[in-house]
Amino acid sequence: MRLPCAMTGLLLSAFAGGLAAQADLVAAARAGTARFQDRTVALDEGYRAVGPDFPGMGEHYVNMGLLLSATIDPAHPPVLEYVTIDGKPRLVGVAYAALVTDSAPQPGLPVPPGAWHTHSGTVDEESFLHHTHASGRGPRLAVAHAWIWLDNPAGLYETDNWALPCLRLGFTAPGGLSADAGRALALAAGATAYFTMLVRVVGEPDSAEQGRLSAVLDQAATDIARRVGRGLGTTPLPPALVPWLESAWRRTWAALLEAASPPVRARLAEFSRTG
Repeated sequence: MRLPCAMTGLLLSAFAGGLAAQADLVAAARAGTARFQDRTVALDEGYRAVGPDFPGMGEHYVNMGLLLSATIDPAHPPVLEYVTIDGKPRLVGVAYAALVTDSAPQPGLPVPPGAWHTHSGTVDEESFLHHTHASGRGPRLAVAHAWIWLDNPAGLYETDNWALPCLRLGFTAPGGLSADAGRALALAAGATAYFTMLVRVVGEPDSAEQGRLSAVLDQAATDIARRVGRGLGTTPLPPALVPWLESAWRRTWAALLEAASPPVRARLAEFSRTG
Protein backbone atom coordinates (compact mmCIF):
# COMPACT_ATOMS: atom_id res chain seq x y z
CA MET A 1 0.00 0.00 0.00
CA ARG A 2 1.34 3.41 -0.97
CA LEU A 3 1.04 6.20 1.57
CA PRO A 4 -0.38 9.57 0.50
CA CYS A 5 2.32 12.06 -0.43
CA ALA A 6 1.43 14.32 2.51
CA MET A 7 1.78 11.47 5.03
CA THR A 8 5.06 10.34 3.47
CA GLY A 9 6.35 13.88 3.79
CA LEU A 10 5.37 14.04 7.45
CA LEU A 11 7.09 10.75 8.21
CA LEU A 12 10.25 11.83 6.44
CA SER A 13 10.17 15.15 8.25
CA ALA A 14 9.74 13.43 11.63
CA PHE A 15 12.59 11.04 10.82
CA ALA A 16 14.87 13.91 9.83
CA GLY A 17 13.90 15.79 12.98
CA GLY A 18 14.72 12.75 15.08
CA LEU A 19 18.13 12.42 13.48
CA ALA A 20 18.83 16.11 14.03
CA ALA A 21 17.81 15.88 17.70
CA GLN A 22 20.01 12.82 18.13
CA ALA A 23 22.95 14.63 16.55
CA ASP A 24 22.35 17.57 18.89
CA LEU A 25 22.42 15.27 21.92
CA VAL A 26 25.66 13.61 20.79
CA ALA A 27 27.27 17.00 20.15
CA ALA A 28 26.21 18.36 23.54
CA ALA A 29 27.31 15.20 25.36
CA ARG A 30 30.70 15.19 23.67
CA ALA A 31 31.26 18.86 24.40
CA GLY A 32 30.27 18.36 28.03
CA THR A 33 32.37 15.24 28.63
CA ALA A 34 35.47 15.71 26.45
CA ARG A 35 37.52 16.70 29.51
CA PHE A 36 36.63 13.38 31.15
CA GLN A 37 38.79 11.51 28.62
CA ASP A 38 41.22 12.07 31.49
CA ARG A 39 39.54 10.01 34.20
CA THR A 40 41.29 11.91 36.98
CA VAL A 41 39.25 14.97 35.96
CA ALA A 42 36.06 12.93 36.39
CA LEU A 43 37.22 11.84 39.84
CA ASP A 44 38.00 15.45 40.75
CA GLU A 45 34.45 16.42 39.74
CA GLY A 46 32.76 13.80 41.90
CA TYR A 47 32.40 10.68 39.71
CA ARG A 48 33.01 7.39 41.52
CA ALA A 49 33.21 3.76 40.32
CA VAL A 50 30.07 1.67 40.94
CA GLY A 51 29.71 -2.04 40.17
CA PRO A 52 31.91 -4.39 38.12
CA ASP A 53 33.57 -4.05 34.73
CA PHE A 54 30.80 -5.23 32.39
CA PRO A 55 31.90 -7.06 29.21
CA GLY A 56 29.48 -5.03 27.09
CA MET A 57 29.41 -1.76 29.06
CA GLY A 58 32.74 -1.28 30.78
CA GLU A 59 33.02 0.41 34.17
CA HIS A 60 30.38 2.84 35.43
CA TYR A 61 31.47 6.06 37.14
CA VAL A 62 28.53 7.81 38.80
CA ASN A 63 28.12 11.40 39.97
CA MET A 64 25.52 11.22 42.73
CA GLY A 65 24.79 14.94 42.65
CA LEU A 66 23.85 14.77 38.97
CA LEU A 67 22.01 11.49 39.50
CA LEU A 68 19.74 13.05 42.12
CA SER A 69 19.20 16.24 40.13
CA ALA A 70 15.63 17.07 39.16
CA THR A 71 16.60 17.64 35.52
CA ILE A 72 18.56 15.71 32.90
CA ASP A 73 21.06 17.76 30.93
CA PRO A 74 22.54 16.14 27.79
CA ALA A 75 25.85 17.92 28.43
CA HIS A 76 26.12 16.65 32.02
CA PRO A 77 25.37 12.90 32.14
CA PRO A 78 25.42 11.40 35.65
CA VAL A 79 27.17 8.22 34.45
CA LEU A 80 30.43 7.87 32.52
CA GLU A 81 31.52 4.53 31.05
CA TYR A 82 35.19 3.62 30.77
CA VAL A 83 37.11 0.68 29.38
CA THR A 84 40.79 0.03 30.11
CA ILE A 85 42.95 -0.41 27.00
CA ASP A 86 46.65 -1.20 27.40
CA GLY A 87 46.45 -0.12 31.03
CA LYS A 88 44.83 3.26 30.29
CA PRO A 89 41.15 4.18 30.89
CA ARG A 90 39.26 5.30 27.82
CA LEU A 91 35.89 7.04 27.92
CA VAL A 92 33.53 5.18 25.58
CA GLY A 93 30.01 6.25 26.54
CA VAL A 94 27.66 7.90 28.99
CA ALA A 95 24.34 7.12 30.58
CA TYR A 96 21.43 9.29 31.64
CA ALA A 97 19.49 8.34 34.73
CA ALA A 98 16.65 9.52 36.92
CA LEU A 99 14.71 8.24 39.91
CA VAL A 100 11.21 7.14 38.90
CA THR A 101 8.24 5.39 40.48
CA ASP A 102 6.07 3.52 37.99
CA SER A 103 7.55 4.26 34.57
CA ALA A 104 10.66 5.51 32.80
CA PRO A 105 11.00 9.27 32.58
CA GLN A 106 10.25 11.35 29.52
CA PRO A 107 12.85 14.07 30.03
CA GLY A 108 12.76 15.49 26.53
CA LEU A 109 15.88 13.63 25.39
CA PRO A 110 15.66 12.11 21.88
CA VAL A 111 15.90 8.62 23.37
CA PRO A 112 13.51 5.88 22.17
CA PRO A 113 11.22 4.69 24.99
CA GLY A 114 12.58 1.15 24.62
CA ALA A 115 16.11 2.35 25.38
CA TRP A 116 15.21 3.07 29.01
CA HIS A 117 15.56 0.25 31.53
CA THR A 118 15.04 0.38 35.27
CA HIS A 119 16.87 -0.95 38.31
CA SER A 120 15.54 -1.47 41.80
CA GLY A 121 17.94 -3.83 43.60
CA THR A 122 21.38 -3.59 45.15
CA VAL A 123 24.51 -3.12 43.05
CA ASP A 124 25.37 -6.82 43.39
CA GLU A 125 21.90 -7.90 42.31
CA GLU A 126 21.59 -5.46 39.46
CA SER A 127 25.08 -6.04 38.12
CA PHE A 128 24.00 -9.38 36.73
CA LEU A 129 20.36 -8.66 35.93
CA HIS A 130 20.89 -5.66 33.66
CA HIS A 131 17.50 -5.57 31.97
CA THR A 132 14.14 -3.87 32.23
CA HIS A 133 11.95 -4.55 35.26
CA ALA A 134 8.40 -4.56 33.94
CA SER A 135 6.66 -4.48 37.29
CA GLY A 136 7.16 -3.37 40.85
CA ARG A 137 6.41 -0.27 42.87
CA GLY A 138 8.47 2.24 44.74
CA PRO A 139 11.55 4.22 43.70
CA ARG A 140 13.56 2.82 40.83
CA LEU A 141 16.40 4.12 38.71
CA ALA A 142 15.69 4.56 34.99
CA VAL A 143 18.80 4.44 32.80
CA ALA A 144 19.50 5.03 29.11
CA HIS A 145 22.97 4.54 27.62
CA ALA A 146 24.44 6.68 24.83
CA TRP A 147 27.60 5.44 23.10
CA ILE A 148 28.98 8.83 22.11
CA TRP A 149 32.71 8.00 22.12
CA LEU A 150 32.66 4.48 20.64
CA ASP A 151 30.28 3.44 17.88
CA ASN A 152 27.89 0.67 18.88
CA PRO A 153 27.11 -1.68 15.95
CA ALA A 154 23.64 -2.26 17.47
CA GLY A 155 22.79 1.44 17.79
CA LEU A 156 23.60 4.57 19.77
CA TYR A 157 21.20 3.82 22.66
CA GLU A 158 21.56 0.04 22.96
CA THR A 159 22.47 -1.02 26.50
CA ASP A 160 25.30 -3.41 25.58
CA ASN A 161 28.05 -2.42 23.16
CA TRP A 162 29.81 -5.53 21.88
CA ALA A 163 32.41 -3.38 20.16
CA LEU A 164 34.00 -3.17 23.63
CA PRO A 165 35.57 -6.66 23.70
CA CYS A 166 36.69 -6.06 20.10
CA LEU A 167 38.37 -2.86 21.26
CA ARG A 168 40.06 -4.66 24.15
CA LEU A 169 41.47 -7.21 21.67
CA GLY A 170 42.63 -4.61 19.15
CA PHE A 171 39.86 -5.12 16.58
CA THR A 172 37.16 -2.94 15.09
CA ALA A 173 33.70 -4.48 15.31
CA PRO A 174 31.74 -5.63 12.26
CA GLY A 175 28.11 -4.62 11.84
CA GLY A 176 25.56 -7.01 13.26
CA LEU A 177 27.84 -8.42 15.95
CA SER A 178 25.57 -10.53 18.15
CA ALA A 179 25.54 -10.73 21.93
CA ASP A 180 26.69 -14.37 21.87
CA ALA A 181 29.68 -13.48 19.69
CA GLY A 182 30.40 -10.51 21.95
CA ARG A 183 30.36 -12.66 25.08
CA ALA A 184 32.81 -15.11 23.49
CA LEU A 185 35.09 -12.21 22.58
CA ALA A 186 34.75 -10.91 26.13
CA LEU A 187 36.05 -14.22 27.47
CA ALA A 188 39.05 -13.94 25.15
CA ALA A 189 39.57 -10.35 26.30
CA GLY A 190 39.82 -11.28 29.97
CA ALA A 191 36.24 -11.15 31.27
CA THR A 192 36.45 -14.53 32.99
CA ALA A 193 36.35 -12.79 36.39
CA TYR A 194 33.01 -11.20 35.50
CA PHE A 195 31.45 -14.44 34.27
CA THR A 196 32.87 -16.34 37.24
CA MET A 197 31.23 -13.84 39.59
CA LEU A 198 28.00 -14.11 37.59
CA VAL A 199 27.99 -17.89 38.11
CA ARG A 200 28.65 -17.42 41.84
CA VAL A 201 25.95 -14.77 42.35
CA VAL A 202 23.27 -16.34 40.15
CA GLY A 203 24.00 -20.07 40.50
CA GLU A 204 25.01 -20.05 44.20
CA PRO A 205 27.35 -23.06 43.97
CA ASP A 206 29.47 -24.19 46.90
CA SER A 207 33.22 -23.54 46.74
CA ALA A 208 34.11 -26.91 45.21
CA GLU A 209 31.50 -26.59 42.49
CA GLN A 210 32.50 -22.98 41.88
CA GLY A 211 36.02 -24.21 41.19
CA ARG A 212 34.78 -26.73 38.61
CA LEU A 213 32.63 -24.15 36.85
CA SER A 214 35.43 -21.59 36.86
CA ALA A 215 37.66 -24.15 35.17
CA VAL A 216 35.11 -24.46 32.34
CA LEU A 217 35.25 -20.71 31.80
CA ASP A 218 39.04 -20.59 31.98
CA GLN A 219 39.39 -23.33 29.37
CA ALA A 220 36.89 -21.66 27.06
CA ALA A 221 38.69 -18.32 27.40
CA THR A 222 42.00 -19.95 26.47
CA ASP A 223 40.52 -21.75 23.46
CA ILE A 224 38.72 -18.67 22.13
CA ALA A 225 41.72 -16.38 22.66
CA ARG A 226 43.93 -18.82 20.75
CA ARG A 227 41.52 -18.82 17.80
CA VAL A 228 40.87 -15.05 17.74
CA GLY A 229 44.34 -13.69 18.43
CA ARG A 230 44.89 -9.94 18.68
CA GLY A 231 44.59 -7.02 16.31
CA LEU A 232 46.48 -3.78 15.97
CA GLY A 233 43.70 -1.43 17.03
CA THR A 234 42.43 -0.80 13.51
CA THR A 235 42.29 -4.44 12.45
CA PRO A 236 38.73 -5.41 11.38
CA LEU A 237 37.35 -8.48 13.10
CA PRO A 238 36.76 -10.97 10.25
CA PRO A 239 32.97 -11.28 9.76
CA ALA A 240 33.45 -14.97 8.94
CA LEU A 241 34.65 -15.48 12.53
CA VAL A 242 31.34 -14.32 14.03
CA PRO A 243 29.40 -17.61 13.56
CA TRP A 244 32.27 -19.53 15.18
CA LEU A 245 32.25 -17.13 18.13
CA GLU A 246 28.49 -17.51 18.56
CA SER A 247 28.87 -21.28 18.59
CA ALA A 248 31.80 -21.05 21.01
CA TRP A 249 29.71 -19.10 23.52
CA ARG A 250 26.79 -21.52 23.24
CA ARG A 251 29.15 -24.46 23.76
CA THR A 252 30.66 -22.74 26.79
CA TRP A 253 27.28 -22.09 28.39
CA ALA A 254 26.14 -25.65 27.64
CA ALA A 255 29.33 -26.99 29.23
CA LEU A 256 28.70 -24.86 32.33
CA LEU A 257 25.18 -26.23 32.68
CA GLU A 258 26.39 -29.79 32.15
CA ALA A 259 29.09 -29.38 34.82
CA ALA A 260 26.68 -27.81 37.34
CA SER A 261 24.68 -29.64 39.97
CA PRO A 262 20.91 -29.76 39.37
CA PRO A 263 19.97 -26.82 41.65
CA VAL A 264 22.76 -24.61 40.30
CA ARG A 265 21.92 -25.66 36.74
CA ALA A 266 18.29 -24.69 37.26
CA ARG A 267 19.22 -21.21 38.54
CA LEU A 268 21.68 -20.60 35.70
CA ALA A 269 19.20 -21.87 33.11
CA GLU A 270 16.52 -19.53 34.46
CA PHE A 271 18.95 -16.64 34.31
CA SER A 272 19.81 -17.41 30.68
CA ARG A 273 16.11 -17.15 29.83
CA THR A 274 15.52 -13.85 31.63
CA GLY A 275 18.90 -12.13 32.08
